Amino acid sequence: MKSFFLKLSSGIYPGGFSVLKELKEDTAVVVGNFDGFHLGHRYLTSILKERAKRRKLKTLLVTFYPHPLRVLAKELSLCELTTPQEKRELLEGEGIDFLCFIRFDETFAKMNAREFLTDIIHKRLKCRYLLVGYDWRFGYKREGEIELAKEVATKLGFEVEEAEPYRKNGHIISSTLIRRLLSEGRLSEVREFLGRNYWIKRKVVKGKGRGSVLGFPTANLENTENLCLKEGVYIVRVNDQYSALANFGYRPTFGDKRRLLEVHIPGIKENFKGKEMKVEFLRFLREEKKFHSAEELKSQIEKDLQSLL
Repeated sequence: MKSFFLKLSSGIYPGGFSVLKELKEDTAVVVGNFDGFHLGHRYLTSILKERAKRRKLKTLLVTFYPHPLRVLAKELSLCELTTPQEKRELLEGEGIDFLCFIRFDETFAKMNAREFLTDIIHKRLKCRYLLVGYDWRFGYKREGEIELAKEVATKLGFEVEEAEPYRKNGHIISSTLIRRLLSEGRLSEVREFLGRNYWIKRKVVKGKGRGSVLGFPTANLENTENLCLKEGVYIVRVNDQYSALANFGYRPTFGDKRRLLEVHIPGIKENFKGKEMKVEFLRFLREEKKFHSAEELKSQIEKDLQSLL
């Protein structure tokens, strides 16, 4: 799978991605945020692959970074389930030919719906078949909808198909639903709708060393302040091999003001600093609590570790 950012303007792009102005091959395209890549997203990609094979087209998934609501509704402080790098990894085994990111900024947000379809989707991404979700809206102030897309597509010579919503156990699966369940610590339901355990992969950075002083050294992960998780302690799996404890939150015993994810792997002395660490969330154990002393905190951590046995 080739992953890239479509170059619309100058600027800084996340590391590890090429930057292209356009594609050369005709494509079957699906557009969406694909945050978390849940079972509903997998349903869309399965349809896309079937339609592309029938038409002898390359498959292309178009998504955005950051999430449009991070730009259009900053007051919501939306948490995103996946970074571009995590999204790319989740899609690696799906058999998609191209993964295209479009940087969503205030300039792009002002592009009208017809221009998006004509100049981006058709001309630069060589779309000959477009698959969209049941609630897809696009363009400036979400002016575009499925009937407009079909009207423009007819003039330009490509097809548009609207997919039905994907349901499981009476729920329409959406990233919004996954975010809510994560924020409530309901990991078994998250697992059911993702089709996997929820995980993140972030770089380990230098912390304040409090865990080592207590006898429980932790790896502190960068860019975790705005995770969708409920604050508290989790049983996790690290790098697909280590059972561990993770704490997400403000560490109220120490009065910190910034949320952080830190991970303690019992019995492992490896220095992970500067390396990427994959943290897979298995079970929510307890909420954060302010302890009256370091000894009281140590006693609780020892109890928490018994849950790993």
